[in-house]
Amino acid sequence: MPSSQLQAFHVIGVSHRTAPVKVREQLVLPPAEATAWLDQQRAAGRSAVILATCNRFEVYWTGSDDLEPWFDEFARSRAIEPGMAIVREDGIACVRHLYQVAAGLDSQILGETEILGQVRRAHQATQEAGTSSRELDAMFSGAIAAGRRVRRETGLGRHPASVSSAAVDVALAALSQDGRPTVLILGAGEVAAGVARALVDRGVRRVIVVNRRPERAAALAEKWGVQSRAWTELRSLLPIADLVFVTTGAKHPLVRTGELAVAAARRESSLVVLDLGVPRNVEPAARGLAKVRLYDLDDLQERCCQAAQERSIVISQAQGIIEQELTRLEASLRARPTAPGLAQLHQTGEHLATEEADRALAVLGRLSDVERQVVRDMAVRLVRRVLYPVSRRLRDAS
Repeated sequence: MPSSQLQAFHVIGVSHRTAPVKVREQLVLPPAEATAWLDQQRAAGRSAVILATCNRFEVYWTGSDDLEPWFDEFARSRAIEPGMAIVREDGIACVRHLYQVAAGLDSQILGETEILGQVRRAHQATQEAGTSSRELDAMFSGAIAAGRRVRRETGLGRHPASVSSAAVDVALAALSQDGRPTVLILGAGEVAAGVARALVDRGVRRVIVVNRRPERAAALAEKWGVQSRAWTELRSLLPIADLVFVTTGAKHPLVRTGELAVAAARRESSLVVLDLGVPRNVEPAARGLAKVRLYDLDDLQERCCQAAQERSIVISQAQGIIEQELTRLEASLRARPTAPGLAQLHQTGEHLATEEADRALAVLGRLSDVERQVVRDMAVRLVRRVLYPVSRRLRDAS
């Protein structure tokens, strides 16, 4: 069981398993603030990664520094009491957690596909900020490799799921009418694209994409063969919609209770609204409206996460792959201290081969170019045949 080489890894944060959306939304860091924080860590000589998604806010780091006091202070500044919903893992538990996250085993929707890209982008952001390290690179690269293997080698990859597709299923099931629903998608990012794809896959064609940047709405609508409208038309569109998916990344609610009340008053059936944003983009008070059925990510979890609680063959297979990748990571980290020495050993061997070939050629005298090359190749092969077994034994012994 891997352990000794993995003790320097740490993570602290919250997720959908430990905190409701009303807590998670308080811990959202805008991109500029996240970049500034990473700059501070680089200046302090620390290696750290922020993994922020709609379902988690986690900070990973390596070394002897402790970022828990900072996280507690950050949580207090966002009106979250220290220890409330906050989980810390160290050593192998930290690494295993990241591998499970990347594999989709710690997601609201078992095996969901978006998280692998989010892990990769978090790692890239850290590399660009200069707060990565060989150890963090190895851990995140290993997590991405584990996530890909799980999806390639188990049933999770044969039936890929996503938060977007699950939200569409919940919304369609919540409709109180038959027929062809009219659907609004507010936003034009990754989640909106997932919703549009899921709707079209299920045969829903009356879809309208609305975004503050009309060119992005138009591009998404064209890709999936649906409509797009300007944000200024939102109030007139709400009364004719049966489903509304709110996927924007705003810091505050963009859809107000009053707007939904006006739209609902002009309808016979209920308006189903799914707020997929963190922070929430629909005022929570809209839950009190008689003809509005508002769902957020917590509601989605209640309806879709049951499979994630069940031990199954697929989950066992995925866990087995993760343990294999943990062992691989430990072996890689264990071998790293010997790598510079082995490289120097091989450089010395190549130098000796050149010296001995020159000495032999000086004694042999007149030789053709082909014959001289044969002598040099022989010297190099002899040195390599001696060094390679030695290198292998040193690597294994380490």
